Amino acid sequence: MLEHVTHEADYYAGLLKSLQKKELPRKTLCEELNFWNHLMGEHALFIDGMMDPSERKLKETARNFAEGFEKLVRDCVRTAEYQIKRDSLSLTEAIRNFKRAGTDGILRCRIKSIIPPLLADHVLREANHYLRLLEMING
Repeated sequence: MLEHVTHEADYYAGLLKSLQKKELPRKTLCEELNFWNHLMGEHALFIDGMMDPSERKLKETARNFAEGFEKLVRDCVRTAEYQIKRDSLSLTEAIRNFKRAGTDGILRCRIKSIIPPLLADHVLREANHYLRLLEMING
């Protein structure tokens, strides 16, 4: 989790430095997609790790999301941009819906986990932010 937060902080610090210099960040499309896809995959792993073992189906779903996002990271170099953008959008919409339902379940005490409600809300907001970026990228 510490590495994850540090990686996010470095990303945003670089973004702020670019904005201060009135420059656009210098990342390739693949680098940008990989940053966010890796982040979404890590979120899925956190969710899996913080759920009660009795939540087998939710834990399996979280692991499947993690594997899906890591596959997108691996495939970004070998696959056409259009396909990666489309697959990233589709998988991010799905994990956003999963996170939304999870946040609701946590707040209503229907999911057994040690996930703090603020963390659940945070990862949901990041999925929504990534979806906005993907929509801008996809035109």
